[in-house]
Amino acid sequence: MTLKRCLFVVFLAGLLLAAPTLQAQGHFEFSGHYGRWSLNLLGNLAKDTLNDMLKDELEDRILEDIQDSYPGFSLTSYEQSLDFGSGGDNFGLSVRYYPGGHRGSFSVGLAVEQCSFKVTPSVTSLMELQELGTPETATFSGSADAEARIKALAFLLSLRWDLFPSMVVHPYITFGGGISTSKALDDSFVSYSYAGQLTGSAIPNETVSGSDSRTLRELKDEADTDFPFPNFIPFLQLNLGLKARLTSNIHLFVDGGVLNGLIIRGGVTLRL
Repeated sequence: MTLKRCLFVVFLAGLLLAAPTLQAQGHFEFSGHYGRWSLNLLGNLAKDTLNDMLKDELEDRILEDIQDSYPGFSLTSYEQSLDFGSGGDNFGLSVRYYPGGHRGSFSVGLAVEQCSFKVTPSVTSLMELQELGTPETATFSGSADAEARIKALAFLLSLRWDLFPSMVVHPYITFGGGISTSKALDDSFVSYSYAGQLTGSAIPNETVSGSDSRTLRELKDEADTDFPFPNFIPFLQLNLGLKARLTSNIHLFVDGGVLNGLIIRGGVTLRL
């Protein structure tokens, strides 16, 4: 049995063992869901953030490669523009406990989520250089493609408020957060490649290119104390949704909101 299946079995078994005691006061809901994830709807905010994240890395790497061949040249200006695509899947199992019983509005939930998120920026760049002590200049013009992929098994704790829970179709709001397992740092990575033309008044036209790929753990080790989180990936959740009652025990739901990006998902709930 794989580690993921073991986690699911232990998670559900523990809840089922506790159910007879807790259900005397409230009730449980078990659910499964699937969703699609994206950053595209964040528009310029996501675009500007990604551009800032990539700018220093690409600028330093391109300049370093040029100076390996032409050490006398230094940077005078660098500009880049970015477009990007993003997408991904999210699926998982969750259990919620309603302490107020079937008519209760408030609940607390625990979910096991399998997340696979990908962002693919495309960059065009223009670099201007000048040779120290001379009027000679050079220009690099090129493009770069990158990919950032997050693959994580995460555990989320959430609070939910069902609005007008007695209605057949009613809204709800969910707020929560959690962390991934440490293995996510090994399974998630950032990679990029670039190529362009270097031209100048005193140098022959030539192609400058390069590439790199690193896992989040490698980036963490390189960043040391500056890495934004220790040995896991944090998750923040904020969802608005609708739940529809098919029978007294089976509900369908659909919601949208934030899960380290924008997500829309749906699923089925079994109420005990």
